[in-house]
This record gives sequence, structure tokens and C-alpha cells, in this order.
Amino acid sequence: MIKSKLRRILEENWNEFYKKYKNRIRPSVIAEVKKVMKCKDISNGYIELKCEDCGEIKKVGFTCKSRFCTSCGKVYVDNWVNGILGKLINVKHIHMVFTIPEELRNYFGRERDRLKLLPKCAAKAVTSWMYNQNKKEEFIPGIISVIHTFGRDLKWNPHVHMMVTEGGKGKLTTWRNFKYFSYEALR
Repeated sequence: MIKSKLRRILEENWNEFYKKYKNRIRPSVIAEVKKVMKCKDISNGYIELKCEDCGEIKKVGFTCKSRFCTSCGKVYVDNWVNGILGKLINVKHIHMVFTIPEELRNYFGRERDRLKLLPKCAAKAVTSWMYNQNKKEEFIPGIISVIHTFGRDLKWNPHVHMMVTEGGKGKLTTWRNFKYFSYEALR
């Protein structure tokens, strides 16, 4: 079995890391790491495949299905994207990222249930801005939100990525395009 780079790093360093930081690691993280370290290991179960022509038998270990796993996580993301693509309306979308000040980040880290407030607040900023474009119409955009909890530097940085339709449906108007979103108004 070929092991991913992440799995090799975990196998070589996890025990030492865990001993040093075990009181600071969330139980869900510990569970995910354990899953990744057992991914495709045939001692945890497998399926047997047999070639009808030559009779060769191959054992394929069960996957961990963890989003943290570089192999299973890719499958998870691909399935999620394909599911979302089927729900998108065929219009242009804009990618927006909403961040929070560094001083507030630990507020969300201590109580992770608070993270669900972030996409709601980001969506409210967009819908409020659209509403102000024409209060009579009350334009509603299409919005897909995803919470990310770490930045590129892998430091705690909760933020929201949003795909927003470049337009909205109104009470009277079937569709109105919005090619410009005011950065200042969304702050």
C-alpha cells in the first residue's frame, strides 16, 4: 500500500505531538487523525478482488472517509462540488471572502458552534446591500457559503467563502444583473 505524505508525517510524529499537546487537541481532531492513520489498512477490513482470467487476488483496504484524509477528502470534495453544481442556476457568479478581525478569532475558536453565525452574517451583508439597490424589489441573490477555519499559513483564521450570483430575483423583476458589488458597503 502506498501511503500519502500526510499519513507518513502523522505516523512519524503523531505520538510525540499528542503527548506534548493532548490537552489542547479537540477530540474530533484526534478521531480524524486516527481514521487517517488507518485508511486503507487491510487489518481494519478489506474487500477481495479476483481476476477471472489469471486468478490473481488483490486485497483493497477500506477507506477512512475522513475529510482530513488527502485521498478520501478529495473524494468528499468532488462529491460535494458535483452535488452543488446540480443546484446552481446558469448565471455568472462572483467569489467573495468574508473575514473577521484577528481580535475576534478566538471568540469563535473557544465555542465552535458560533462558526455557524459567520455565513449567516456574510449572507446578510450581501442581501442587505442588494435590498438597498431597490427597496421596492427586495432582490434576492443565490448564495452558497463555505466556512474555512484556517488560512494558507495553517493558523486559526475562520472566514467564509461565498459564491454569489451576479444578480438577483426581485418581487416585480424576474432577474436583474449586478455587475458591481460595493466592497465598502459590504464591510
